[in-house]
Amino acid sequence: MQLSAPARMIAVALLALLGLASVVGADGVLSTTNTLFLEYGGPLRMSVFTPAVNGRVDLGDHVAIAAGWDADIVSGASVAVVDAPASTIDALSTASVTDLRNVGKARLEFRDETTTLRLGYQYGTESDYRSHAFDVSARTELFERNTAFEITYARGFDSVCDLDQPRAQNAVDRQRLDSSDGCFDSGATRATRDVSLQTFQGSWSQAWAPVFSTQVSFTAQLVDGFQSNPYRAVWLGRSSAQEHHPDFRARYAIGLGMRLWLKPLNAAVQVDLRGYRDTWDVQSVTGEVAWDQTIGGGLRLRVRGRYYQQTSATFFSDDYARQPRGEYFTGDRELSAMSSVTVGGRIAWAVPANDEGDVLGFLSSFSLIGKFDYMIYDFTAFNYGAFAVPNNQAMVATASIEAGF
Repeated sequence: MQLSAPARMIAVALLALLGLASVVGADGVLSTTNTLFLEYGGPLRMSVFTPAVNGRVDLGDHVAIAAGWDADIVSGASVAVVDAPASTIDALSTASVTDLRNVGKARLEFRDETTTLRLGYQYGTESDYRSHAFDVSARTELFERNTAFEITYARGFDSVCDLDQPRAQNAVDRQRLDSSDGCFDSGATRATRDVSLQTFQGSWSQAWAPVFSTQVSFTAQLVDGFQSNPYRAVWLGRSSAQEHHPDFRARYAIGLGMRLWLKPLNAAVQVDLRGYRDTWDVQSVTGEVAWDQTIGGGLRLRVRGRYYQQTSATFFSDDYARQPRGEYFTGDRELSAMSSVTVGGRIAWAVPANDEGDVLGFLSSFSLIGKFDYMIYDFTAFNYGAFAVPNNQAMVATASIEAGF
């Protein structure tokens, strides 16, 4: 796999971090994570392999710098024309999906005893997408560190490749993009659509007792620009057209988390609740329960269960030929009424340090982490013609190594 220019720059930055740490004797952490996502069912399958490398170096007590790189290697098949007539599920009009996404990121951190300020930037490239984003966050701890407030602002400037169709005056006349060939070149058959993103986040964490803590969080996001899938078309009766979404979307979410430490069992139980709504009238609720168990010898086990349910977007229809919903139309199943159930677990082993505080002879810490999740979806309002969604199951497996020095 050939790295993009941003990825090569981040790789150099990571090596520079390690070199800097060795020269000045600074503390730091280096981690690598590999994640495999598989969605399957019928003729529709999708796999995404995500390798990632991240490094951080503390330059004294008040400054830290970090850099990282991750990629998505995507392959599979998706539906090209949603709700087009088909005699069997295997006869669906499908399109092959292959892509490589590279993201490079860097962060600068300033801190004192109770306050931390972070400044970050990342740049992502795909064959049909470009992304610039920066973020700034501040965190402060009060009342003997029992109370913590954190705020974050992120700004993104994205560009999406689309088919250039100057003669298509109406959305119902626009055709889907068939491939990413020629994207971001000066060719006359490709156009670039802009997407602007602003994200605001805030949280309040509170330790009410040594064994009980809570966190309240709020997130708001404003998205302005091209938000359709340029490759996906919707059957409108006699012909198909590229799906057409509103240009503006405001999204809001509030969450509440609670964690109770059960000292006699050497374990903790965690409960998280989240509510969401946006200006497309999608509303959702999420509930999650997790159990964390410390086994001993640096070994920790976590199991969790999650339930998610949402309503349809106001312009969603399962059959736009018979039931159009205004000027917008979508083939995105994620904008239909749906629910999902996730069960999974995580196991982490931190190698115990020796009497001198070292691990494996030269490291300050060394951990191995493995995670696995199984998900099943229920799309109650979405069908491909006369057929239910076949690819309604997914698995995610992650393996990580983290070393401190």
